[in-house]
Amino acid sequence: MKKIAVIGNRSYAKNENYYSAIENAGGIPIPLELFETASALSQLKTADGLVIPGGTDLNPSLYNEENTDSLNIDDDLDRFELDMIKEAVSRQIPILGICRGLQILNVFFGGSLIQNISCCDKHKRMHHIDNCHDVQLKENSFLYKIYGSEEIPVNSAHHQAVKKLGSGLYIAAHSCCERIVEAIEHESLPIYGVQFHPERMCLKNKREDTVDGLKIFKYFIDKIKDR
Repeated sequence: MKKIAVIGNRSYAKNENYYSAIENAGGIPIPLELFETASALSQLKTADGLVIPGGTDLNPSLYNEENTDSLNIDDDLDRFELDMIKEAVSRQIPILGICRGLQILNVFFGGSLIQNISCCDKHKRMHHIDNCHDVQLKENSFLYKIYGSEEIPVNSAHHQAVKKLGSGLYIAAHSCCERIVEAIEHESLPIYGVQFHPERMCLKNKREDTVDGLKIFKYFIDKIKDR
């Protein structure tokens, strides 16, 4: 089984949905020692893939902007994740970024973010429940290969999104109405990002109003097996 390093909280329970999805998709989750960079890099060197979960907003200084609408900034987490991405990219191991994970991947490759999307009420959580909307998939994108459809329903829990796309990345999906970027992938590296939360669209969190998010984790781990 493939070892999947996961960035997240010190508490195992905080990332339980990610770990469960990875295990059920055929991988072994390896929680990285958060903020212990040397130890985490050592762990990552033995991993076959990296998952970057959702979380707080990035510091806009990372993409040369003043803070206008970014919340709960955690500079230590920003630096830690960027170090992990740098190592994973140097080894060319697959990376899956989810929500904030997609955003920091975009920034790592030189992109920028919309700090507060104008239609955020349609995309953010309401009363602690994920919203839901349709996204349009680019033909031949990894999501199109997974679901075999031009349009799928997904959950939604974010107020920021991609503005300028990072170098080497292309848009794999966007929201049907506002064309907010909902997924990205790298043109030559095994790097994938989704703005929604597939770990909350599967297993005990499976929803009738979205596709099965476990398929994304299975595709990600299968790509590792193909390397």
